[in-house]
Amino acid sequence: MSFLHRLGVALVVLAVALGVGVGAGVVWEKVRPSGRTASDAPAAPSPSASAASTPAATGPGASTGQPAAAQIAVPADWAAYTDPLQKATFSHPPVWKQRRDNTGIFYGEPGTVSEYGPQMIGVARIAGADPTAALTHVQAGEFDAVSGLTRERSGPATDTSGQPTQELAGSYDREGQRVSYLMRTVAADGAVYVLIARVSTSAAATLNTLMGALRASFSPAA
Repeated sequence: MSFLHRLGVALVVLAVALGVGVGAGVVWEKVRPSGRTASDAPAAPSPSASAASTPAATGPGASTGQPAAAQIAVPADWAAYTDPLQKATFSHPPVWKQRRDNTGIFYGEPGTVSEYGPQMIGVARIAGADPTAALTHVQAGEFDAVSGLTRERSGPATDTSGQPTQELAGSYDREGQRVSYLMRTVAADGAVYVLIARVSTSAAATLNTLMGALRASFSPAA
């Protein structure tokens, strides 16, 4: 091979090598790391870390976030009444009829079988008594002699206004149907007021709502 031919081949090879080198350098600039390592970037919190930073809910019902007792408003159509004997102000459904006895003052829905139906609310004021004694007094006067009486629960509780109370609940037979009742106490002015609510046992889910509306409307009167 002549010298010129070998020189031409060498130049071609050199040109190819330079082209490959320049191309590799361009590619390296595109793909090389920027200088920040993985440890420089902020780490995303792991699910376990996020869970650890949030206080854990504990206890029965904690996952719902619901309060133990919800405030119940007085229905807009209820009528306010102040009783001078029981020294109490409270509200009642406008068509309900008043009944009074030696224990307290009551309002009951008009009945279809007798004068009063199963729904009823009432207030009794017991002077100079503790809450448990007041409940015992009203229980004896209103419910101990009824047919088929079952005392279902009694003891301390929290009412729908968020206040501590003593309560007593039960059920009995009345005019061929089962009724459920609930009593809760409010201490004020040297006396204990016993609030009373009653509904048909078939509608027992409304008992706490009826009691809550009575409690929301209640206040001691001078």
